[in-house]
Amino acid sequence: MSSDEDKQATVEQLKAEGDAFHLKGDHAAARSKYTEAIKLDDANAVLYANRAAAYIALKQYLDAGKDAQKAVQIDPTYSKAWARLAKASSELHAWPMSINAWEKALETLPTADLTPQQQQLKARYEEGLEHAKAAKAKREVSAAPEAFNMKAFPKDSEAPWIRAVKLEDVLTANNVLNTSAWAIMNAYKDFSEGVRYMKQLTKADGNFSGNLNAMSLIISGILRDDRVYHMDSPDWLEQLQLQGQIGSITQPFGGWAAGGPETIKEEAVKRLEEKGWKVTRGALAATIRAWFMRAYLAHRTQESLTLALQHYNNIIEVLEWGAELWKDVPISEKGYIFQKTFIRGIRHFKMEAYLGAFTESQSDSDYNVEELIDIANQMVDETTKNVPKDDDDGPMDKGAWYSFFVYPIAEAHATLGAAFMQQGLLAQKASDTEQAETMLAAAAKFYKKAAETYPPDDENAPFYLKIAFEAEWHRGRPLADTLPICERIHKLLPGVMKIWEFSTSSRLLAHLPQLELFEERAYSGLLEGKYTLDTPTSDVPLD
Repeated sequence: MSSDEDKQATVEQLKAEGDAFHLKGDHAAARSKYTEAIKLDDANAVLYANRAAAYIALKQYLDAGKDAQKAVQIDPTYSKAWARLAKASSELHAWPMSINAWEKALETLPTADLTPQQQQLKARYEEGLEHAKAAKAKREVSAAPEAFNMKAFPKDSEAPWIRAVKLEDVLTANNVLNTSAWAIMNAYKDFSEGVRYMKQLTKADGNFSGNLNAMSLIISGILRDDRVYHMDSPDWLEQLQLQGQIGSITQPFGGWAAGGPETIKEEAVKRLEEKGWKVTRGALAATIRAWFMRAYLAHRTQESLTLALQHYNNIIEVLEWGAELWKDVPISEKGYIFQKTFIRGIRHFKMEAYLGAFTESQSDSDYNVEELIDIANQMVDETTKNVPKDDDDGPMDKGAWYSFFVYPIAEAHATLGAAFMQQGLLAQKASDTEQAETMLAAAAKFYKKAAETYPPDDENAPFYLKIAFEAEWHRGRPLADTLPICERIHKLLPGVMKIWEFSTSSRLLAHLPQLELFEERAYSGLLEGKYTLDTPTSDVPLD
């Protein structure tokens, strides 16, 4: 036997061994055997196609795509090689390349008198082609600007809080703690009970009838997770006003309809001396809650972030003053509003409002990056030093842990990320390369910390990873660094969608089409040899 025949026999033996390993599910061993064979025969399309199949089984789709491409270059009529290129491209969301490869796979099959095996292949290729076309069309539609101008409110049965409630028994039975379901679920329980009481309240001849605790429960729900806030009837705000939290209607509850922190501090002390804690506690609570709802509505409706910040600051001033003055008075006497968790919740909203105001008015001296960073750092420091405990804030349910400890820290990290991102982009615009790199690296770091702090099934986890990706894109980090971020986002999405598919926030869904398009361009470029994993991410267009 000649040396060529010996070599060919060895190739066939290695291929057979690889095939056997592949059939047994040992895809890594199969890959090794095919690699050994390719070293002896690098013009063998079957070997490359078989190794591509092993790579696909190992979910190493980029390598699979390269091998499949090599196979079809050697033998353009090899249908299975085209199909494996199509499959690898599909898994990489490179939809145009996948569509083309499925079409090529179909073209290589006979047009008539197909064998049973060829009929099966044809059906599989057609199914793959339809899937790729549908995925490409979906991405193109979701990427259209008009797709984000309107967002339908979710059906009651699909709302995140309802989905979370439906999961409660399963989560409890399996002792699942690391989930966003607890926070939104318990927020909904408070909020919905408050709304129910609110709708039962009536006013006739100056007298109120019904449960007057509605506002306390509504605000409790908002502080736990304000994504629960929704209005389910046209007269919702009118009913809210009736609760005595809008305008001067706080008076029937003994609150202060006029005046600011200094007025409250002065008169609260007098009222305490004259009427005791029961009356004073009610007056303080009514006033603080009235201020909060004014701030919250101005904040969330974008009516005026300046107005919102004013009320948030007023609340914090009064609460911090009272917490210090009456530090030895039990919470049961002075009231829930003086709990650390309540105050932290207000500071959380202030931080968000300040970030919004800073972003809108970057040239306004009233808002500056130094103060924004200080607010965020204070949030992290105060929260980590005062871990919620049953002893000081009443019984801690699973949702409260996330609402008053995890989420404030996560949002503080995200706020720091936003501050550094803004500074980095300004430095980049000014051609200050060193400063831009420092700031954008910090932005990526803090956005990643925010994502990692949230439970993995919270919509904010993939969202903040996407913003971290943008920071890395602006830095020009290599694709080897940024493509894994994209992969992490995709891995999170199935769990996220179980709860947040119909979120009241559209910001995550608004970012996904851009990510899909980037990945399609990046992976297509890698497969075509246009890019390598060392290519700066910024070389791949985002839009």
